[in-house]
Amino acid sequence: MRYQQLFWDFDGTLVDTYPGMVAAFCDALEACGVNNFELDEDEIYKAMRQHSLGNALQRFTAEFRLNRERLAKVYQQEAAPRLKDAPAFAGVAEVLAANVNAGGRNFLLTHRDHHAMDRLSQLNLAQYFTGAVTADDDYPRKPDPTSLIALSKQYAVQREDALMIGDRNLDVQAGHRAGMVGALFDPEHLIVDESQPEIRVIRYAELQDWLTEE
Repeated sequence: MRYQQLFWDFDGTLVDTYPGMVAAFCDALEACGVNNFELDEDEIYKAMRQHSLGNALQRFTAEFRLNRERLAKVYQQEAAPRLKDAPAFAGVAEVLAANVNAGGRNFLLTHRDHHAMDRLSQLNLAQYFTGAVTADDDYPRKPDPTSLIALSKQYAVQREDALMIGDRNLDVQAGHRAGMVGALFDPEHLIVDESQPEIRVIRYAELQDWLTEE
């Protein structure tokens, strides 16, 4: 394998949580007084995918003149139960398993709390992970590299031999700032790759091929 120390984002990278996140965001907006006919699910999705949940909160609280703290709180309440239905992306299990079988290690780096690992366990993917950083560890959020560096030190990872895989520029930027190579997973070609990832893929079979090239 070209790289055997793989660091993975969770939402939109390992697990397709966005449909549930968008639905939860719409429900939260409605609970805060926004009429259903005013909601544009595509725009909410793009705000989350191209930027972040924080960007979506900032944009739509301004647009609809809402209290951000209340919207964020209601959103979290609506989003939590939807995680149990979120599927893994096609091909991701094969990449994880192939890396472990080749003597490599997988690590999780997510802004989500420990329930991310719970979902990976339910999807039979947790077995492939050596370590993880979640929101419970209270590190600065990506693209700050602190959590990546800490995880690397904990498991004696040589960062120049590691790959950070994520679905947004901030994931790749965090990897680069930690001294790692970056891979952008962008199945719908939505991301303008300002982060200059070393590889950009729309399917995990492409990443697998790249990792195993001689």
